Amino acid sequence: MKNIDYLTFGAYQLGQLKALHLEGDFDSVINLLQGQVTSDCSKLKDGEGQPSALCDEKGYVLCNFDILLHKQLVLIAIDAGLESIFLDEMKKFAPFYKVAIKPFDAITFTGWVRKPHENMLPNEQLIIMANDAQVSLLASSDKKEIERNTEDTASKSWSLNRKLLEDHIIQKKDSRKFRPHELMQHISRVSFSKGCFRGQEIIARMQYLAKQKKQTALVIHASQEEVQKFEIIGQTLNIDGKYFSSCMGIKHLFDY
Repeated sequence: MKNIDYLTFGAYQLGQLKALHLEGDFDSVINLLQGQVTSDCSKLKDGEGQPSALCDEKGYVLCNFDILLHKQLVLIAIDAGLESIFLDEMKKFAPFYKVAIKPFDAITFTGWVRKPHENMLPNEQLIIMANDAQVSLLASSDKKEIERNTEDTASKSWSLNRKLLEDHIIQKKDSRKFRPHELMQHISRVSFSKGCFRGQEIIARMQYLAKQKKQTALVIHASQEEVQKFEIIGQTLNIDGKYFSSCMGIKHLFDY
């Protein structure tokens, strides 16, 4: 992994994340998700969640989120700015599966960046496993548990960690503009073996038939002026005088 020295291990209070509960028969919930989201929800299990995305029929990414199990409940962990997009899209299909999607305001998320194979807490869900680090989430309604295991650290450090792990998460301003391959999300957020989902035909065509022209990569800038030269995915993070951005560009620009 490039720029590993910037990776910060530890726990993070993630107040910017909202919990959505998919309420209904478990199999019905999974079937609903399978037909809409990009990841393979049949592989969800206790201790292992997954990063995912929702696309439109043309294969453009609408929103990003993580899916996890919490005490036999299926939860969506999503940035507050993307919550309404997910709800508006999924509520079109939920009634056909007798599933209700509701905000779960009692739930707070804690995130961890741990060293590979480091022991996790009970109910902590692995989201990303990389060579140098692993990312996990814990959903809890116990504020004392959260305070006991975390410090009040800046959310931008959490965002930087995910960029360093090549997980470039979109914000509302980026919705409907890019396909998974352009964001490098085809690597960690898309299953090409699960079967049909919304936008799947176009996304699969890009995987197997098209030549990728653009991609997203983390770029470290020395000044704000440098940032303005790039198309930025998500938010540029100013940490210790350096600017960290998920930058979209012609593929050969990042071949180094």
